[in-house]
Amino acid sequence: MRDHLTVDGLTVRDTARPGAPLLDGVALDVAPGEFVALVGGSGSGKTMTAMSVLGLLPQGLAVSGGSIRLGETELTTAGHAELDRIRGGRIGMLFQQPKRMFNPNRRIGRHLREPLKLHAGLRGTAAQRKAIELLAEVGFEDPAAGARSFPHQLSGGMAQRAMAALALAGRPDFLLADEPTSALDKVLERQILQLLDQERRDRGLGILYITHNLASVAAFADRVLVMEQGRLVESGPTREVLAQPKSPYTRSLLEASILQPHGTSSARNGVHAEPEAALSLRGVSKSFAPRRKARAAVDGVSLELRKGEILGVLGQSGSGKSTLARLVLGLERADAGTVAIAGTGTAHTASMCRAVQLVFQEPYDSFDPRMTLRSSLEAPLRQSPLSNEEREGRIRAAVVEVGLDPALLDHRPRQCSGGQLQRATIARALLLEPQVLICDEATSALDALTQRTILDLLRRLQRERGLSLVMITHDMDVVRYMCQRVAVMYQGSLVELADTGTFFSAPQHEHSRALVEASIPCKGLHLGRLVSAAD
Repeated sequence: MRDHLTVDGLTVRDTARPGAPLLDGVALDVAPGEFVALVGGSGSGKTMTAMSVLGLLPQGLAVSGGSIRLGETELTTAGHAELDRIRGGRIGMLFQQPKRMFNPNRRIGRHLREPLKLHAGLRGTAAQRKAIELLAEVGFEDPAAGARSFPHQLSGGMAQRAMAALALAGRPDFLLADEPTSALDKVLERQILQLLDQERRDRGLGILYITHNLASVAAFADRVLVMEQGRLVESGPTREVLAQPKSPYTRSLLEASILQPHGTSSARNGVHAEPEAALSLRGVSKSFAPRRKARAAVDGVSLELRKGEILGVLGQSGSGKSTLARLVLGLERADAGTVAIAGTGTAHTASMCRAVQLVFQEPYDSFDPRMTLRSSLEAPLRQSPLSNEEREGRIRAAVVEVGLDPALLDHRPRQCSGGQLQRATIARALLLEPQVLICDEATSALDALTQRTILDLLRRLQRERGLSLVMITHDMDVVRYMCQRVAVMYQGSLVELADTGTFFSAPQHEHSRALVEASIPCKGLHLGRLVSAAD
C-alpha cells in the first residue's frame, strides 16, 4: 500500500505573541492519486498549512501541536537532511508567483538541473536532456529554447509551466499547489489543471491544491476542504460540498464566486449609441526585438474607450494586454501609431499622465514595504502646489471614499490585508482625479469575497465619478459582471471587439471561442445551479 500524506490536529502559533493559534487542530489526508482542494479566503491558513508540511514556516511561527506524516515519516520532528530529501523529492511544491521563485540570474534549464541532480542523480548531458523532456511534458512548444530562457523572458503562463516542470522534476509522490493558476487566463488555467490531473492519473500523484476559487477546481477535485480563520469548517466530496454546503462560510464563498451580469451593454451606466471617446488608439504597434523579426508585442491596434464605459480587454498571457496598457500610460513608447486622451492631445504630457491612472495586479507589490501607506499615497501629490494640510485632507478623503479607515494610513503594507491594500491602490490612483482608470488584473490575486467587494467598489466609483474603466483580465466572470464591451487580444493583435452579451453568446474569432469555452464549468458542474439547488 502506498503512503498517504496525513495531517492530524496541526496547531501553529506565533511564538512572540501569546493568544489564539494561527492554525487550530487542522486534520486532512491526501491519498496517492487523489486531488484534494483546500479552499478559503485570504488569511484563512491555507498556505500556512502547506508551509507546515514542508517545514518552511516563517521565522517566529512554530508547530505547537499535532502531527504531519508522510507514510511512517513524522515531518514535524524530521531533521534538516531528511527534509531536504523530501522537499522537491517525495513532495513537490508549485507556487503562486513563479517568477518570484526563480533566480532571475539563472536560466530555466539550470533551475531544472538542480533537482534532477539532487533527487534523480542526473548530471551533465543527461540532466540537460531530461530538463528539455520535462519542459516538453508541461507544454513548451520549443522546450530547448525554454531551457535557455531567463525567467523574465517567459510569459506568466510559460513561467507557471516551467515551475510545474521544476515541481515534477524530482518525481514526487505528492504535490502541494498553492494558487498556481490565479494569475492565468482561463485557457491556461484549464491547461495547467489538466496537466496536473493527467500526472495524478498516469502515476498516482497525490495533489493538495490550495485555492480561493471553488469554480476553478470544481471539475477536477475529488474532495473539497474549506478553511476559515485557521480551522477546517467543512469537508466532503466535491459535488456534495457544492450542492449542499453546510457551513455559512462555504455558502458565502460560493455566492461570491457567481458574478451575474448587470443589464445589457447599451443600458448600463448611461452609455449611448455614439458617445464621445475618452481614449483613442490608432494603429499602435510595439516590438521588443525588431531586428530578430519576432512577432510584435502589440501589432497595429486601433481601439476607442467611450466616456463612462467599462471596457474589458481579454487575452491569454503574452497576448499583449499589459504592453498595451503600458503604451497608454506612457511607460513604453510606441513604435508606430498614436494614443490620445480626450482633452490632452496625443503626446504623453504631464496632463495626459494624470488623466490615466493604473490599478496594479498584485497589491503587495504596489507599495514600498518600508513606507507607511500615507507616505505612498502622498507621493503622487508632491509635485502639486497643495499645502501639507490640503494634501492630507485629499488623502484622507480618498481612503474614506474607497472604504478604508484613515487609521490605516500609519500602517505599513505588511500590516494590511490584500483587500485593504487594493483599496489603497485605488485611492492612490484617484488622487490625481483621472478620466481613465486602467485595472490590470486588479482582482486576480484576491479571494472571491474580497474580489466581489473590490469590483463593486470600482463600479460605484465609475458611476459616481463618471470614470472610464479598462478592465484587463483573464477572468471571464469579471468581464460578464463589469463590462459593456469586450476587446480580445491574440498574439499582439486585436481580433474581436463586441458588446459583452454578443461576445459570450456568439464569439466570432477562434481564440474568442476558446476563451468562452474554457470559462464554462465542465463535467456537469455548474456553480450557479448548485447554489440555487441548495436554497
